[in-house]
Amino acid sequence: MKQPKIGLINTWAFLDDHIRCILDAGGLPVMLPVAAGAENASHYVDMLDGLLIPGGEDVTPFLYGQEPVPQVKLIRRDKDDFEMALIRAAVEQHKPVFGICRGQQLINVTLGGTLVQDVPTQGGSISHHQDGAIPDELLHSVEIEKDSHLYKLFGKTRLEVNTYHHQAVKEAAPDLRVVATAPDGIVEAIESKDGYVFGVQWHPECLCKKYPEFLALFRRLVELSRKD
Repeated sequence: MKQPKIGLINTWAFLDDHIRCILDAGGLPVMLPVAAGAENASHYVDMLDGLLIPGGEDVTPFLYGQEPVPQVKLIRRDKDDFEMALIRAAVEQHKPVFGICRGQQLINVTLGGTLVQDVPTQGGSISHHQDGAIPDELLHSVEIEKDSHLYKLFGKTRLEVNTYHHQAVKEAAPDLRVVATAPDGIVEAIESKDGYVFGVQWHPECLCKKYPEFLALFRRLVELSRKD
């Protein structure tokens, strides 16, 4: 059986966990160099079967028409530009894209959506960014829309997840739909109509070993990557 090549950017956030989950789902992780630049992104996508955009730094607010608030401090415009170019190329080539945390946010911005720059000061009533929290612990629940691809993966409308973020999707991009939210309304999952573009706000890569059901997200990426 074909082992799909899944592109992955080097990230400081749980890189080994991302790699392990891709392998366990039947894919082959392929590391992509930010230094190659956005102008070469489409050439990398040509060689890939699917794309995973992981967590990491804040998304540059200028990319969605906002001035940064004081809480936005960790940004890398070169990385934003490279990953956005990868996302656009994957969408154009109808290859699946899965975003985790920052990855979901960047997918949304790339396709025309906006973000909450800082959840604690701009709209969250429960604690989302758990400083010092154990990453493989379940910390709050999300409600899943029953008519979504996400529901088909888990077979339930309520799911307990971990959390480690301070930004979130605000207005979903025109071609994306919000399919899961936290109790305070923070967007926890988005997806395209055909399900080829999808993202979650939590970190499933940290949960797969302890809670194997979360590997379903990576299996979906790999399964979609096998299709012509």
